[in-house]
Amino acid sequence: MKSSYLIILFLFFIFISLSSYSITDEGRSLFVEKRCVTCHVVGRGVFVGPDLWKVNNKYSKTDMISWISNTDSIYEKYNKKPINTGYPPMPNMKVSTSESLKIINYLKSLDTSIKSGTNVKLRGEVKNFSNENNQNYEVSLESVMAEKVLNEKKITTKNGIFEVNNLKGNIAYRVKIFHDGIEYSTDKFYYMPEENYKDIDLTIYDSSQNPDSIEIKSSHIVISYDEESNNLLFAEIQNVNNNSKFIYVGLNSLIEQKRNIIKFSKFSNIENLSFPHRSGETFIINNDSIVETIPMPPGQRRIVFTYTKQLNFLTTKLAKNFSNNIESLTIIIPEDKIKMKVKGLDFTKSQSDIKELKDESYVTYSFDNILVNNNLELTFSKPLENYISTRIMILIIFLILSSIVAFYLYRKNIFKI
Repeated sequence: MKSSYLIILFLFFIFISLSSYSITDEGRSLFVEKRCVTCHVVGRGVFVGPDLWKVNNKYSKTDMISWISNTDSIYEKYNKKPINTGYPPMPNMKVSTSESLKIINYLKSLDTSIKSGTNVKLRGEVKNFSNENNQNYEVSLESVMAEKVLNEKKITTKNGIFEVNNLKGNIAYRVKIFHDGIEYSTDKFYYMPEENYKDIDLTIYDSSQNPDSIEIKSSHIVISYDEESNNLLFAEIQNVNNNSKFIYVGLNSLIEQKRNIIKFSKFSNIENLSFPHRSGETFIINNDSIVETIPMPPGQRRIVFTYTKQLNFLTTKLAKNFSNNIESLTIIIPEDKIKMKVKGLDFTKSQSDIKELKDESYVTYSFDNILVNNNLELTFSKPLENYISTRIMILIIFLILSSIVAFYLYRKNIFKI
């Protein structure tokens, strides 16, 4: 009996420990996910916002929840102002009450597990992908608060490695290096409350102006039709490969800020050109082309741009000359809504095998081994039934039948005379 009791008690404590760990672990994840870490530290002093060490002893749980989920109300209650002049007050981070409680439990767990005032260490390694021999580089270690660089320290690596001790933990850091005409940088990084040491890598490349390693592996154009606006909607996807070990920086002068990396052919007279994953300022837009300007490291890069074209009453034509060799091109279009004729290139046609388009009447036009200066001309038109509504069709049929009857009666009267 006694042994059974001890087993139950043992299992109970294990359960409590695991539950506590789970809640604390979730709170730690939320501390990062909800971006608390970008403004607050624990036990290392003021950052953008106040130090949260033993904050549970200063405020009630209700107030803590308000701090996290409805900051304006707590500012008003305690007449609190932002700690650092020039920085905005804490915004609404869209944290639920249950999430707030997990963050609060995580902060409480740190009261005894960390030591206040500890400094941090950083170890970094610069890895040159183009050159396996480790070299000595000069890197810059930036101290960053919000988006302001407060301090910059120059460090010389030894065989690519550097170490820095006694760093303040209530600041964000970023490592930069200027190599072979290109600036490389880590993302801004922070030290978690229980984190005293960080190990980072920064990959760099030797630069190349040889375009032979750059190729467009595949290109895809997905077309849809919006009946309300009578617009064709295009999404064009370019999959570009750099098959070398060097970063390609283009053929123009290295002192120019915008590099001519690769030029994509563009249909002229399109509208509403946009780039969903990048700023349009990173491209040069011409009447018949789009030029990528960001240097390309080894590997693959996917570039997406979208645009529209207003349909004419009968037919609408789009044409372009290709600026590059392309291994494969596919055009996907809903042929129940819009018809397309292709001129200039040979193709095969099949039902689209894209899972997301199975319920639609999409077909795929496939083109292989496109060469520079090949011409592609697309002519679009709506199916005949799309031009004529059901009511108009009934009216036309009625008029035709009426005409036949009238003509018959007319002929019949003539024969009687």
